[in-house]
Amino acid sequence: MPLLHPALLTHPAHPAHPGHPAPPVPSVVSGELAGLAPFAPSAAFARQAPLVPWQCLSDEPGRVDLATLRELTVALADAPQVWQPIVRHHPERRWYTRLLLSATVEVWLIGWYPGQQTEIHDHGGALGALTVTEGVLEEDRFDSSWSLTDRRTHAPGASPAFDISHVHRVANRGTALATTIHAYSPPELPLRYSPTDSTTDSIAATTARVPVDAAPGIPRPLAPTGDLLAAAPRR
Repeated sequence: MPLLHPALLTHPAHPAHPGHPAPPVPSVVSGELAGLAPFAPSAAFARQAPLVPWQCLSDEPGRVDLATLRELTVALADAPQVWQPIVRHHPERRWYTRLLLSATVEVWLIGWYPGQQTEIHDHGGALGALTVTEGVLEEDRFDSSWSLTDRRTHAPGASPAFDISHVHRVANRGTALATTIHAYSPPELPLRYSPTDSTTDSIAATTARVPVDAAPGIPRPLAPTGDLLAAAPRR
């Protein structure tokens, strides 16, 4: 049975992709965030259906294609009433919470403080897509031998997609907060990391790094909140 973040059940839907077929409503929709009780199906969930393609709510294990993953992250990014009230940004570590987990897909909301980055990693054979909702991120791309091959900049609205062999590092090397929504299929495959990467999943390894105290206009973060199912984040 798919697990959904309460934000997907309690906020009005954004009418994205009206031509996409609505998913069937599960008999039980359960979610867990910092000890909240499971959620029963409701009219609010039915109104959210256009945001989540039916393939992404399946109980049968499988793989969702890249086009659907990208469509899902774009639709959620275009619904700020879902993610803006819950996203957080912490200078000590990247903040993240899971929005959806089914047999075919997992979806993450991630907040990036200036200077934060991932380690160099692949996605364990999963397909992936992300959409930048605010801020600017840099993506370092690597080949199968973990050698740097390319660097790309993703501004708000960018929606890169990743095949099963994709290896990268994502970093916020600017002075502003950044927020992204990520989708992966199949879900919960273990990531593999570069054996020679000496950086950590915290501070961007770049001479252009801006100390967080020097980033103008950025508020101090709220207290940390738990993530759905207390799972490790995707990138």
